[in-house]
Amino acid sequence: MHVTPYCVACTLFKRAVELDTRENDNARKLAIYRELLEAVNLYIGPDIEVAELATVSFRRLKTLVGNDSPYEEIIQRNLNKAISRAKSIEESIKDKPLDRKIADALKAASLATGFRPLDTPDKLLTEPPTVVDIAALGSSHKIGRDDTKIVIDKLYEMKKNGGIVYYMFGSVFELPYDSIFIKLLRDELGLGVIGVARSGRYEDYVIANDLEVTGVADLLSEVIDIGSDAATVMRDENEHIYEQLNEASLVVVKGDIQTLYFHNNPPEAPLLFLFAAPCNVVAKLFNVPEKSFNIILR
Repeated sequence: MHVTPYCVACTLFKRAVELDTRENDNARKLAIYRELLEAVNLYIGPDIEVAELATVSFRRLKTLVGNDSPYEEIIQRNLNKAISRAKSIEESIKDKPLDRKIADALKAASLATGFRPLDTPDKLLTEPPTVVDIAALGSSHKIGRDDTKIVIDKLYEMKKNGGIVYYMFGSVFELPYDSIFIKLLRDELGLGVIGVARSGRYEDYVIANDLEVTGVADLLSEVIDIGSDAATVMRDENEHIYEQLNEASLVVVKGDIQTLYFHNNPPEAPLLFLFAAPCNVVAKLFNVPEKSFNIILR
């Protein structure tokens, strides 16, 4: 699936919300938005990836407001809440059998993709998930496709044979939850984990420096910086990274935008998609309920 009218509308809605955080004067906001629309028009076509549209529109918005990301202050203000809640989840599973630890870590990593810091269409959770949210998955929070059992079998096979996991980080607010899963991969299963992040900010997505600040870099065998502020690794721009992904034992892909891109452009390695399906477009593509949380091994 590539760009649809809904994807364009959703992307532009997000840019409008972000613009609202940086500008107060309505006349200036309209002027900026008009220029943004002109740039986006070039990326409305049947062969355009959603990640391309999202990247170009966010880059243009940053330029128009003076290269100022609307997310930096929000991240500084709210990241500690996600860290605290993820620690509580990690504490709650520490004495469970390994299978249960992995299952809960996958749930936490998937649930975390539903939190967005601004009131955008992809926001399913008003705050970063808690222990209560983990317990509520399947009742007040919808489960879509859940391949946890297959994932656990795959991980045990990798433990036996050795392997490298590539982790395609999404939002900064997911990082504390990702670290729970990464620790299990490293410490309990003996697997190397290579993190993939950006050099510049796309929305609130992880940049390489975030991994250092949060301590997640210490859990990783290596950090790959894609060298840009793109929404994800794109094959045309990052062919050398794709070559590495082809050799991976597993590639973990976080969030709906990255999931859409890797669904269309899969490397040769197995893919683990951890994402929320915020809209009918994503839900139909993966045959899951709208506003559901998903753990899909492909």
